[in-house]
Amino acid sequence: MSGAFFPYLMVLLWLALAAAVAYLYSRLQRLESKRDSVTSLYLDQLQQQISALQRDVSRLQSRAENRNHSDPGLSPYNQAIEMIRQGLTASEVASRCGISRSEAELIVSLYRNSPTS
Repeated sequence: MSGAFFPYLMVLLWLALAAAVAYLYSRLQRLESKRDSVTSLYLDQLQQQISALQRDVSRLQSRAENRNHSDPGLSPYNQAIEMIRQGLTASEVASRCGISRSEAELIVSLYRNSPTS
């Protein structure tokens, strides 16, 4: 009787092995899918960071060009006075001249309505 049981046992073991392989294959497919989605998300985040850095570089290049085109003999404070007289706000003057906002506000209070030009 034990000899007749052996082929059934072998078939049962082969079926169990096939089921284990099928389970492992499906698990591998799910893990690869998760890996692909995480990689895609990571690449999207990197692309956003690169785009932000490119915008920052462009903005800084523009600021540098604006400073190069302005009169090199003028100090940032003289430039700020001129900008204030032209009607720019304190925050605009501070960002364009590279001075603090409080310095720009002081210049506004001193020169905005100054009768001398």
